[in-house]
Amino acid sequence: MLTVEGLTVRADGVELVHDVSFAIAPGERVGLIGESGSGKSLTALSLMGLLPEGVTASGAARLGARDLVGVPEKRLKDLRGRELSMVFQEPMTALNPLMRVGAQVAEVMTLHGVSRAEAGRRALALLERVRLPEPAQIARAYPHQLSGGQRQRVMLAIALANEPGLLICDEPTTALDVTVQKQMLELIAEVAPALLFITHDLAVVASVCERVIVMYGGRVVETGPIREVFTHPRHRYTEGLLAASRLTPRGTRLPTIKGSVPPAGAFPAGCVFGNRCPHATPRCDTPPALTGDGHAHACWHPAD
Repeated sequence: MLTVEGLTVRADGVELVHDVSFAIAPGERVGLIGESGSGKSLTALSLMGLLPEGVTASGAARLGARDLVGVPEKRLKDLRGRELSMVFQEPMTALNPLMRVGAQVAEVMTLHGVSRAEAGRRALALLERVRLPEPAQIARAYPHQLSGGQRQRVMLAIALANEPGLLICDEPTTALDVTVQKQMLELIAEVAPALLFITHDLAVVASVCERVIVMYGGRVVETGPIREVFTHPRHRYTEGLLAASRLTPRGTRLPTIKGSVPPAGAFPAGCVFGNRCPHATPRCDTPPALTGDGHAHACWHPAD
């Protein structure tokens, strides 16, 4: 369904994402993880054609037979909301505060040729599908009158309005409390067609996805089935992430990854994790290739 090959994102001559390649099959749920600044959201925005001004993408990305990178905005507008949709992290910045919720759900359909009356009927059905109570009442409300969890469900309804083949979720549950987060994750897993789920929360991606892509410094450093990557990580960055996320006995020090993420353009020229890795050697001055079938990693000194 989705094929990404050699995706690279630049801003003012600085490379923010480098040579990212992956694929998502129909119905597959894939997680994209990494700490802030790893390039996760830029990768998603590149696929949606929503990069900020001055930021450019190169390489290839195809949804079926349709190109997503380097094509005119008009062609992308025809695809967005119909073939692929995105749920953003903060619904209050994505929803129009001056439009009623029902009108915003319906608008996505009318933009793609659905009649106003039919869009209104389908909007109510979508609000009910995402388990919002009293959908007719919710449809008449404005975003500020809803809770954070309700607003995020509205965003999901908008994303699903034209039955896209691929849903991209960028940290959709970060601002929600634990109970609402669990409900939202269950709902996404139930209604999403193919899914690209972006998060820094390892537990969340483990509960929703079948396969995971780990990014650091704008590069894919490891990828594979969730169970294999989380139980037998090969890249030292993935190993550090998993160690830092585990519960430790009271009174013991929580494992951390030394140092901090360098600013864009300041990553090592070889392995991007080399300046923070306790296993780095002079060999790491050369960039490692992503190697392996199924479970792949880009590390000169992988974990056993």
